[in-house]
Amino acid sequence: MASIGLEIVRGVRKSLLARGSRSFSSSTCRLLAPTTSVHSTPIRKVKKLPDLSKFDPIYDDIDENSSIIKLWKKQKALELGASSSTATNVEDMVNSEHKVFKKPKDLIVKYPKALDKQQTLANTEKDMNWSEDLMIPYEQFKKLSKKTLIVKRTVQMTRKGKVPSMYALVVVGNGRGSAGYGEGKGFEASKAVLFATRDAIKNMRHYPRYDNRTIYHDIEQKYKATKMMLWARRPGFGCRVAPTIHEVCECIGIQDLAGKIHGSRNPMNVIKTFFEALGSQRVPSDLAKARGIRLVDINHKYYGDAKVSSLR
Repeated sequence: MASIGLEIVRGVRKSLLARGSRSFSSSTCRLLAPTTSVHSTPIRKVKKLPDLSKFDPIYDDIDENSSIIKLWKKQKALELGASSSTATNVEDMVNSEHKVFKKPKDLIVKYPKALDKQQTLANTEKDMNWSEDLMIPYEQFKKLSKKTLIVKRTVQMTRKGKVPSMYALVVVGNGRGSAGYGEGKGFEASKAVLFATRDAIKNMRHYPRYDNRTIYHDIEQKYKATKMMLWARRPGFGCRVAPTIHEVCECIGIQDLAGKIHGSRNPMNVIKTFFEALGSQRVPSDLAKARGIRLVDINHKYYGDAKVSSLR
């Protein structure tokens, strides 16, 4: 065991001296000095520790160690002499000697550039040509119908006093069954509406519609203190519901619907209840899978001879 420890100490001293470390003191050199082994014959040979002075292509980064690589090139150029023929081979010799390699293009990750300090976030829709938060270009954003339903002032009470802010709730939809709502806060109303719009676009999902105009069946939904009842209606009936639900129906593309609200009529809870109710519908494809029968039989039994498009 003493010979194993001796080999480890020699390997550490060799690797550190090769890197040119000058942080050794006399005390540390004495600690690393070779000692006499107790056993005359070595037990086994120990593998040498890796040479830390050489460039490791896995653990070392070229960008972080660019100054060291430049220093190696200068030293190599001085050794070979300043001639045109050797100057071109310096880089190849340094790369082969220290195992320096360039990253392939597949491994290079292009991170988005950070915003300048003077550059601020877009306060209007015109500045939102493309944003990673919106995840859609501005041309597609113009095709969406946006409804700003709630904008109000809120106050957070702290020990230092009242901290005012603005709250906004926005509903975004394409009029063909896809919609989503988002909430946002900011010190200004425009900032709150912008953040709510981004959140609404992220939360967009598809809601099934019967005949692309109404819901598939009657729904009863409860969210907190709000109880909502929705009924499917015939063509030409219209949307006879609360004003906030009427605005959401325009974003989704629902034309015929009747509804009633019991309990709390808070607009925020009403909108959230309506979206949960639409998401809880059971479409014919789900009924066919649950009962083990064909989709054609489900459509004939529940909807007559009407052609049902469950996923439009």
